[in-house]
Order: sequence, then C-alpha cells, then structure tokens
Amino acid sequence: MIKIFAKLFGAVMSFFYFFYKRRKTQNKIAFISRQSEKPSTDFRYLINELRTNYPGYKVEVHCKMIPDGFLGKVKYVGEMFTQMKAMATSKVVVLDGYCILASMLTHKKELKIIQLWHALGAFKKFGRSILDKEGGKSSATAEAFKMHRNYSLIAASGDGCVPFFSEAFGQPEERFVPIGIPRMDFLTSEEENERLRELIFNKYPELNNGKKNVLYVPTFRDTDDDRRALSDACEELVRLINYDECNLIVKHHVVDSNREEIYISSRMNKTQGEYFTGMDFMAVADCVITDYSSIIYEALLKKLPVYLYCFDSEKYTDERGFYIDFWRDLPVLYSKNARGICNFIFTGSAADSEKAEEFAKVYVNKRFESITAVWGEIIDELMQGKYDNRYNYEKA
Repeated sequence: MIKIFAKLFGAVMSFFYFFYKRRKTQNKIAFISRQSEKPSTDFRYLINELRTNYPGYKVEVHCKMIPDGFLGKVKYVGEMFTQMKAMATSKVVVLDGYCILASMLTHKKELKIIQLWHALGAFKKFGRSILDKEGGKSSATAEAFKMHRNYSLIAASGDGCVPFFSEAFGQPEERFVPIGIPRMDFLTSEEENERLRELIFNKYPELNNGKKNVLYVPTFRDTDDDRRALSDACEELVRLINYDECNLIVKHHVVDSNREEIYISSRMNKTQGEYFTGMDFMAVADCVITDYSSIIYEALLKKLPVYLYCFDSEKYTDERGFYIDFWRDLPVLYSKNARGICNFIFTGSAADSEKAEEFAKVYVNKRFESITAVWGEIIDELMQGKYDNRYNYEKA
C-alpha cells in the first residue's frame, strides 16, 4: 500500500515540478525546514553570513512544521508547492532535516543540496540505521520515499561522526564536510553567551540568585509508556534536587511540549514558559543532565560537566541503540536514578577532563575560527560551480 501511495504521490509532484523547472534558475539560495516555524540557529547564522558578505545572491527562507492530524497534513501540501518552486529556481538549497521533495524529485543538474542536520553530532541511531526497528521507519517506506537521497554535501561536526551519518543517510563518506556547523560559532561566542545570559536573567531573574544552575534536557519518548516513565523520572529529580544550593531548569523536548520549568526553592515553586531552547539555557547553566540527546555535544563544546540520567537505558539500548559505546566512550557520569545524579552535583564530581578533550577533538572539533564563514565560502563556490571538495572527508 505504501509503495502505491508513494508512486502516486511522486508522480503527481513530479508532474507539477516539471513545469516549475521550466522557470529560470536564479542566483538564489533557499533554506527549507520542517523542524520549526522559524529559522534555526544554524540557518540564522548562515543566512546572515550570506546576506552580509554575498549580497549578490537572493536568499529565501521556508520554515514550516508539518501540523498534526490528517487535515493539517493535507494543508501542508500547499507548503510543498512553495518548496518545489524554491528548489526549481535556486542554485543551492540548504536543509536541516529530511525533506520529502528534496529526496524524491529529479532536480535540475545545477542544483546543489546541502544537508545541515539539526542535531550536532551523531549519538543515538536514526534514519536508515533503525529501519524496521522500534522508533524507526520501515524499509519499505524509506525506499518508497527515497529517504535521504540527492544530497550534494552533508555537514558533520567532526571526523568521528562521518561513518555514523553515512550509515544513517545511506550516503558515501566522501560527500561529508566534517568542519562543523554554524551553531558551534554560536556556542563558543562570548558575545552571544553574554547576550543570552542577559535575556534569560531578564525573563527569569530568580535564576541569578547565586546558586548553581542545573539544566535537565531529556530527549523525547515515542510511546505513552515511555512518556510516563520520563514523567516519573523527572518528578523524582525535581523532588530530590538540593534547592539550598541549586536552581533546576527542566527543558522538555520540542516534540513533547517545548516547556521550560524553573524550580528555585522547592518543587512547589515552579515558573513555566516557552522562551528559550535547551542550547540557550547553557549560557546560564553550571552543568547539564540529559539521557540520550545529542545535546551532549553542545555541552562538551561549552566545557560543561554532563551527567546522564539513564533510568531506562536497557530498554532504550535494545530498541534504539547508539553509534558509540554508551557506557565506555562518553566523557560523562552515569546514574540510573535521580539520587545518584544529585550526589554527583552535590559533590562537584565530573568526568575526566582529558577524556572530554579527546572526545571533543574526534566528534565536535571546531577547526576554524568561523565555521559559518567557511560554509559561506563553500556555498559561494557551489553557486559559481567552482567548489573543489577540499573540505570533504578523507579517510586517514
């Protein structure tokens, strides 16, 4: 059934795309995302770079999440026509996630598609790595919708991540550019850090009370049972944290609720909002608690201690799995219960700093002062048809 639907969908979209492709190609770069309703940090940095230093190029931005429900998905088809027009008239398209039309359609030969994946680094398995597994797509669906095809270049945060992304996307390793992504400039910028600290403290002045700010950023769970388990685990952490010394910031995954909950003096004293990302909160955080989220890479880049609250690790490992040895390779401290996490924080315990530095060199290595500027240079050369693959991955 899925193959029949995919063929019908592909045929209809290809019919309309044929006419769109008759339009003249412009000196244009299109940014397309279904991850959020507004440009991500990576997009914002790169768009600003292009508009500032390459003003001769037109830049278009199309950010639209697929709504819930059947009617929402039907309405999203209108956005797909907008995406087709953008792809048909651009020389470069930049994505930050899987885009159905980018993978399924046959494009003009001169169109170059860059995949600037929304997660920094590869940690838990995804994409083609988990086909026919819990939490993954079926291989029939992946083949029918040509999942992760047509990429010209794919960004990676370090050489160590390339084999993982290659497996997840089903793309050759030499197509990857392991120089990092623009948000790495954001994360290491003192100016951005100070700007965010001011914004966060203005919104939540209670966080600027001299206590240690503890940031808990759990990843999303797919099933009702898993979400209940996460809720119980979160409640235990909220109950046990030492509020005499700590403030607790809980930032829920955008797919779950996107809520942020601020606890200052007790579990009953809660402030709630939806103003900042987990990455934003790192500007005021003294340590980070997570589980299976690639936000580990952001935290390590900012040299923050990381604690893994892995209360459902056996289940998650069996159903999803990881690209690296979960228990051995990560420069973090682990606990399956909240009391252990709280003890780490209370005693100031942290993983070995040398291990953290070596891990970062392999998986999240900032090789250039401005990664954004290098990506601007690459896009400029792609626009001119002159990019020579000099930043592409090469096996040692």
